[in-house]
Amino acid sequence: MPLHTESSSKSKKRSKLVTALVWVITALLVPLCLAWVIGQWVYWFDILASQQMLIGWIALALGSLILVWRRWFAGFLCVALAAMSLYPVFVGRIWSLPAIDLEHKPDGVIRVVSSNIDPVKTDWEGDIELLFSLDADILILIESTWGLLQSLKAQDMLESSPFSFWVYRKWVDEETSRVIILSRWPLERILSDDPEYAQHHLHSQVQSPSGSFAVGVMHPMSPRTLHRWVEGNRVSESHTIEIRRIREELGLPILIGADLNAGPAQQRARLLRRTGLQMSKPVLRFGGSFPTDSSLPAALRIQLDDIWSIGGITPIAWEMTKVPGSDHMAVITEFRLDNE
Repeated sequence: MPLHTESSSKSKKRSKLVTALVWVITALLVPLCLAWVIGQWVYWFDILASQQMLIGWIALALGSLILVWRRWFAGFLCVALAAMSLYPVFVGRIWSLPAIDLEHKPDGVIRVVSSNIDPVKTDWEGDIELLFSLDADILILIESTWGLLQSLKAQDMLESSPFSFWVYRKWVDEETSRVIILSRWPLERILSDDPEYAQHHLHSQVQSPSGSFAVGVMHPMSPRTLHRWVEGNRVSESHTIEIRRIREELGLPILIGADLNAGPAQQRARLLRRTGLQMSKPVLRFGGSFPTDSSLPAALRIQLDDIWSIGGITPIAWEMTKVPGSDHMAVITEFRLDNE
C-alpha cells in the first residue's frame, strides 16, 4: 500500500473518532445544560441544577474546543446549550454592586443582615456580637438556637444593642426552623391567613424613618430526600402566595431574608423570580454562601443565602461575611427606598 494512502486512511479513522467523541460530548451536555428545565419534574435534575453555572462554563469551553476541531454544527450546538444552562443563573439578576463599607453607613440607607446561625450551636455569644457589630438596621437570624431570644433578653444583650423590636417564629418538628427578626425600628407582625402553611411564614411591617416596608423570612427544608424536596417546594410556593397578598393588600415594598436551600437556577429561586422578587447578590460577585467550613472550591459553593426584594426598594451595595460558628456566610445588603 502506498505511504500516502496509509496516511490518508489513518487520518480518516482519526477524524471519525473525533467526530464520534464530539457527538458523545454533545449528547451528554443536553441533559446537563437543561437540568434546570427537567428539574421542574425530576428531583435529581433539580439538585444537579445547583451547579448550573459551572455546567454552563464547562459546556462553553467544550463548545469552543469542538469549534477548534472544526465540527461546526456540534460546536455551535454546545455553545447554544451553554447559553441555555447559564440563562436561569443570569436572568433577572443585578450584574454589579459595590461592596459595603462596614466602617461607614450612608444616610438614608437600610442595612439588612441575614444569617443562618446554626440551630445546635451553644457558644453563640461571639457570633451574635459579630453580627451586632455590623451596624444593621434589620438582623435576621435563621435556624436560631433554642432559647436564643430568651437568652439575649436574660443577658441584657438586646438592651445594649440597637435592636429594640423583634418578632419570632417557633420551631415546628420536621417542618420549619426557629427564626428571629430584630429591628431598630417598630415592627408590626403581618398575620398569615394560610391555614396549612402559616407556621412557615414570618412577615412584619417596619416603620423606618425613610418610610414603611415589610420584612420576611424564607427557609424551606433542605432537599436531602425526595419528600423534603417536594415539601420544601410547596412551602416556597406558599411564601410567594403570601408575598403577593401583602403586596396587594398593603402595597408595601418587601425584603425577604432567605436560605432557600437551593441555588439561583433551581426551582425555588426561579419561583421567587416569577413572583417578581429579585436577588441582591450581583452576578459578578464570585463564590457561594454554602458551605464555608469545607475544602470545597469557591466555584462549587452554592448561593443558598440572599436577601430578596420586591417593590419600591432597591439594593445599592452587597457583601458576605464569615460567621465562625456557621457553615453559611452571612449576607449584608444595603437598600434604599425609591421615594428617598
